[in-house]
Amino acid sequence: MIPESYIRLNKTTSNLPMRTFALLLFLPFILLSCKQKENTSEVEGDTLPKDFITFYERFLQDSLYQMEHISFPLEGIPDNALKGDQLQTNFRWQEENWIMHRPIQKDSTGFSSSFSQLGPIIIEEVLHESGQYGMLRRFANDGEDWRLIYYAGLNPLKQ
Repeated sequence: MIPESYIRLNKTTSNLPMRTFALLLFLPFILLSCKQKENTSEVEGDTLPKDFITFYERFLQDSLYQMEHISFPLEGIPDNALKGDQLQTNFRWQEENWIMHRPIQKDSTGFSSSFSQLGPIIIEEVLHESGQYGMLRRFANDGEDWRLIYYAGLNPLKQ
């Protein structure tokens, strides 16, 4: 006959090795899912269309190519658009006032880019490391090539 105290002890500890094994098995997945998304100014080749990556790199290097691939008048938000608490609406960037966009150097500026895709639109968020300022660009493929279709200039972000 097995003593009752042994049975009670055995019932409470018998699942311990299995729980430990399960925890050790899933711990890397838990830790990886909690890791913050790393912002870089490089275009991520695994998640974005390859033709977009080629377009984007040329767009930021070649001024004529850039101007040819913007849908002017371009919908967007101007730099420092917040006047008090009101946001300027119905703003359009004009070709004659356009300032060329260049690659962002994270080390010297503190800004970094991240990309997401929403259906046929690719969204680039450019954020300062302080989290206080940002810009936004949206690109779409018109069937022949990629185009910048929206640009929100540098503005303070609401905290």
